[in-house]
Amino acid sequence: MIVNKRPDGVPTKVPGYTKVLPFLMPTRNESTIYMSQEIEMDNALAFMKEWAEKNDGMGKVLTPMQIFLCALARTVARRPRLNRFISNQRYYQRNNISVSFVAKKSLSDDGLEVNVIMPLQPQDTITDVNDRFQRFVEKARSSEGNKSEKDVDLFDKMPHWLIKLTMKTIKWLDKHNWISKDIIRMFPFYCTVFVTNVGSIGLDAPFHHNFECGNVGIFAALGKIKKDHRVQEDGSVVSKTVMTINWTFDDRIVDGIYTGRAMNMLKKLMENPEVLAEVPEISRKNLDALALTEEGWKMWDELA
Repeated sequence: MIVNKRPDGVPTKVPGYTKVLPFLMPTRNESTIYMSQEIEMDNALAFMKEWAEKNDGMGKVLTPMQIFLCALARTVARRPRLNRFISNQRYYQRNNISVSFVAKKSLSDDGLEVNVIMPLQPQDTITDVNDRFQRFVEKARSSEGNKSEKDVDLFDKMPHWLIKLTMKTIKWLDKHNWISKDIIRMFPFYCTVFVTNVGSIGLDAPFHHNFECGNVGIFAALGKIKKDHRVQEDGSVVSKTVMTINWTFDDRIVDGIYTGRAMNMLKKLMENPEVLAEVPEISRKNLDALALTEEGWKMWDELA
């Protein structure tokens, strides 16, 4: 018997050509496309400075990463097909908006890394994202750690043959949609977008590889903020502050036009971050298409 029900999504209908893509390209690596995007950050930096002045002494630091996450939540809310994934050649609409990223316990070569998986809501404001982000990161960096870190510790105690067998079993269960919520919570690869913020350590954005484990179909690499000089039509030169975001997409999930419009939407939000301070209006049509559930939210709501 074929089982379609999953704890992280519901089956969704797609056009005939799209439906056949997972059979033409069975893996994420062969269906990967890469796109580079440049965000002008002058307004965002001014917004961050104003935010710091308003919240002086309250311990609330606003970063480009948080602006990106809030803009991402709104973009997904208005472009719901971005939140799809493929399992066993079938399309699903994810029942939560979530991001995975790595936090270091200390900024040193030997600082331990821990994965953070954080849920987002369509109506999130930048204040909501800022508060939730700080709670999740502080939890991950604490001596207590989070669930992801505890799961990694469990694998550390296993012999190699048992790790190999465990991973094969998990992939088999996932393929047949028999994977449990607890197993999904063990890995950072069952989310809307996996984010790597190398700009926070002064690096330019790489193009991230994809994973055959899990079902995340979008990776975003945020680079460092830097100055860029541009020649205008009249011959004058202007200086802009920019940040590069390099994207890795599973091309089977959504077509290029849909994705391109989503990227333009995110760019506009990041370049005009003042709108992120207000609760957005999301149409009923989009909310229905998102198919978000309480079960999906609770998947990652340790501190939400």
